[in-house]
Amino acid sequence: MAAFGAESFDATVAREEVTPDVDRRSLARGLLLFVLYGVLYFATLIDAIAPFPLLLNVLSGIGNGICIAMLFIVGHDCCHGALVPGRRWNLWLGRFAFIPVIHSVSLWRLAHNQHHHGRTNLKGVDPVWAPMSPAEYAAASPARRWLERVYRSAFGPVIYYYCEIWIPLMLLPVSRSARAEWKRHLPDSIFVIAGFAATIGILCFFASVVAPQRPLWMIVLLGWVVPYASWNYLAAATVYLNHTHPDLPWFRDERSWSSYNGNVLGTMHVKMPIDIFPLYTDVMAHVAHHTNVRTPVYALPDEQKALKARFGADVKEYTLSVREYRRILSACKLFDFERMCWTDFSGVATGPSLRVQAREAA
Repeated sequence: MAAFGAESFDATVAREEVTPDVDRRSLARGLLLFVLYGVLYFATLIDAIAPFPLLLNVLSGIGNGICIAMLFIVGHDCCHGALVPGRRWNLWLGRFAFIPVIHSVSLWRLAHNQHHHGRTNLKGVDPVWAPMSPAEYAAASPARRWLERVYRSAFGPVIYYYCEIWIPLMLLPVSRSARAEWKRHLPDSIFVIAGFAATIGILCFFASVVAPQRPLWMIVLLGWVVPYASWNYLAAATVYLNHTHPDLPWFRDERSWSSYNGNVLGTMHVKMPIDIFPLYTDVMAHVAHHTNVRTPVYALPDEQKALKARFGADVKEYTLSVREYRRILSACKLFDFERMCWTDFSGVATGPSLRVQAREAA
């Protein structure tokens, strides 16, 4: 492992209030990304409901889902104050970018900025793809064990984001952590729900003009259900790949967790075999994002190279392939927090015992 003290790293990594040494945010570049993917979103949405052959509509709906994912990346950067200079610019660009995603900005900041980034890969705090231990799995009900098997299968991302993230954490302030300050979160929830309702209304009106022969249910299916399902799958699979791998540790308590362990040792740089969507390729330089959340997405590749040069093998990476994805799915079912390794559903180790940085006393 790289010789670097965990506590000295903790002083600078993954804090929302940290100002980067070099501010790489660009108003022009950030606005360009917002406008570009906003235009592509509406263009693919129109194609999804236009009176074209049904196959073309479905393909356009999937493309629209990809555009939602790109707008999500834009909004995600805005919520970190990273896309452009200026708090208000980021706040309002983020709110509008999150309308197709149907996410409240304030709830996203709570679950993602505070919980996920605040304690990355710490079970009980980080809410995303937290693995069960063999003991927890054995004690769970048959229905819960079945659900975990579904989540940890190739079909898992189809339903995971709907069930575990979007509805309970991102839409209304109903989660345990959000209820205490529900009045603060409610305006953003109302804003995004109103924006979504307006989008559906405009969609149905436009469809009644250009494709009056199609029933309303088909318009909603092609213009929202297919795109949103595509986005949900891509979002769930992406976060899974960022923090799930036989070489990535998870933690059960603060004694073993540290910012270095969670944000460097617990985060993966997933390299794309083909750079079809540059913005998506950039955001997968995920270690760089976790070590400085104020780095804009378009600057992450350079930051990732610098981290790799500084910390060597601690910065983990691989090139995504079907074979590698199947290996991860097969190996990463449960996590044994005592042995610090991934296991199958029987508790048999499927990966190495992971070493982490010892946390120094304060």
